[in-house]
Amino acid sequence: MIRAIIIASLATGAIAQANVGLATCLCLQDALWKTYAPQFNIKCTWAWVNTEGNCVVPKGLASNFTDYPGDFGEACKIWEDPGHSACYDLTTIPPQVKPISEQADWCLEEWCYIDPCSCDAADATKSDYFPGALFYSYATCGAKNTYTAAESATNTVGNAECATNTETSDAQSLTMGFGMLLAVMGTMA
Repeated sequence: MIRAIIIASLATGAIAQANVGLATCLCLQDALWKTYAPQFNIKCTWAWVNTEGNCVVPKGLASNFTDYPGDFGEACKIWEDPGHSACYDLTTIPPQVKPISEQADWCLEEWCYIDPCSCDAADATKSDYFPGALFYSYATCGAKNTYTAAESATNTVGNAECATNTETSDAQSLTMGFGMLLAVMGTMA
């Protein structure tokens, strides 16, 4: 009986952990658009608004449509990419998702935005959509980054760098390490 409870507990924790990324490279979750990048929020009425009625607007995406889901990239999942012609038909407003057979393979892979200062994923990459502000990883979600090679002329996979100053880096590392410990312990409880 105890063995069954432990196995069920570990399985539940693994499922919960899969949504937030690896313990060594967590997705930013709801802190993404509230703490890390609130400047990209706009009010909108599209079907993909978040609970606050917001969308996010990528500044680095050249597209005729740039209102994105209000929770875009918060956790591991296949994200709607309504401003990219590899995934959506941009001749309609709002854009319509293309049939799976017409989408680029990266449109169907899980990924999330991450903090490069607390991520050891080899594919942690600077965002093309939110340049200078955000970083993402497919690997933390169990997928492979095929987007960057196919779609970015100036970006390379794994180029994310931590840009903290030395006065706060030890405290931040301690805080992030403690936070990851709590996250892992919480999924095992």
